[in-house]
Amino acid sequence: MFIKPYEEAKMTLGLRALVRRLPAKHPLYDQMARELLQAEAGEYGEKYILKQLEKLSFTKNFQVLHNITIQHPFSLQLDVVVITQYEVIIIESKNIRGDVELKNRPRQMIRTLDTGEQRVFNHPEVQLEEYVYNLKDFFKQHQIEVPINGIIVFPFNNARINYEDGLFPVLMARELTSFLQQRPMKSKTIDCQYISALLVQHNKPYEGFPFCRYYGIEVDAIQTGVICPKCEFGQMHWLKMKWTCSSCLYSSKKAHLSALQDYGMLINKNITNAQARRFLQLNNRHTIKRMLMANCSRKTGLIRSRDYQIFL
Repeated sequence: MFIKPYEEAKMTLGLRALVRRLPAKHPLYDQMARELLQAEAGEYGEKYILKQLEKLSFTKNFQVLHNITIQHPFSLQLDVVVITQYEVIIIESKNIRGDVELKNRPRQMIRTLDTGEQRVFNHPEVQLEEYVYNLKDFFKQHQIEVPINGIIVFPFNNARINYEDGLFPVLMARELTSFLQQRPMKSKTIDCQYISALLVQHNKPYEGFPFCRYYGIEVDAIQTGVICPKCEFGQMHWLKMKWTCSSCLYSSKKAHLSALQDYGMLINKNITNAQARRFLQLNNRHTIKRMLMANCSRKTGLIRSRDYQIFL
């Protein structure tokens, strides 16, 4: 049973907006593009793992939660959590390709590509060990004692794994459901519904918005205008009560919603009519007012400088 199904992380959405609106010649463009690729690869791997876990959805004995983040009193970001009748299992996803060696002394993950390029990463076991410890502490604060275990999962067969036995099992995604179904039963059961509800209640996704401030990028570097959602590069213009792309001629009445989201993620969650006119490149304050009233939360303030809060 999926208690918290797949949902793309806000950090990934924000990075995609940043790369879409940052000039290719900007000093940080390559770094942001790499971060986006890494985030999308991680999301793709987690999505595939959840697809495998759908095989367990016919039973209430397994509850699945995607992307749980607890920020206080410590940082805890869990890719996938499976709650059974007997334990909580943290799944740490590693979507990585090439020859992967997991070493114990010292604990390192070494990736070698077919080109011979080699890179050393932190061993996922170290991160997973910290997550297990912190989650136990979190449950302790809520007067809950529950067994917590972890699994390191490589989603795809583009990784050739060579590892030394460690604290946690290392699996490919297709092994996951049979592994979970074969977990030993215990005499003491746990309240899985209460535990899953508690995790959802305390889930506070980390977003880092606005990204211009987070990454130290000047606001003037961000490309303005409504970008066509179909061809993804053409500028759209407001004509006859709809947006029309100057490149592919695609039209939409709601293309400004994505642009407002970009503004909220990159520049500021609050926006005035004047700022919206500049960013959307639409110099009609009455039309802009209708758009903001329909799609944002109105904030109190002076009539001529009233702010609207963008829904993210």
